[in-house]
Amino acid sequence: MTTYETDEERVEALRNWWKENGTSIVAGIALGVGALVAWRGWVSWQEGHSKAASALYAEMTAAGKRADTQTAQRQAELLLEDYGSTPYAALAGLEMARLNAEAGDPESAETELRRVMDEAGEASSRDLARLRLARVLIASGKPQAALDLLSDALPVAWMSLVEEVRGDAYRKLGESDKARVAYDRALLTYGDNAEYLQMKRAELGSGTRASGE
Repeated sequence: MTTYETDEERVEALRNWWKENGTSIVAGIALGVGALVAWRGWVSWQEGHSKAASALYAEMTAAGKRADTQTAQRQAELLLEDYGSTPYAALAGLEMARLNAEAGDPESAETELRRVMDEAGEASSRDLARLRLARVLIASGKPQAALDLLSDALPVAWMSLVEEVRGDAYRKLGESDKARVAYDRALLTYGDNAEYLQMKRAELGSGTRASGE
């Protein structure tokens, strides 16, 4: 290590060091400050973007509750166009599919649900869209398409719902034995409020019950 004998030598060494390194230090500080400002700006924009999407989604659901489908559709389109990167876009698609199905338009409901399956960033939204689409397909007279759709695994926590939909599909196909087994499996994990499922199972009469394996 170099030892400096006088204060003048120390000052001169500092000046030389600053000449060699000062520009890069200033540039590094500027870049760091710029990055921090940019990050804070991005976070602020994201928060505002999410709040705007949330407000728009609230307006859409309110319109749906009062059966104002046209307004709900406009709000959903705005969510898809301007806020497609937020979770609210998938929620809007699911809501519009519900409204279309209730309005007797299964084709539009199917279109919305397939879009959510293809574009939603959250696995839970994609899975929910797939399960609801299976129900729409059954109601549209396409039970085999519903079974094909459910051939890929869904979350274990949804087993009862999946098996119930499978039972509905088999029932439409006239395959009562398979419907009974599916309903029985659904009942094993359904929990409370299974009266409607029990009614559907009872309508099929006696048959082999699922063992739960």
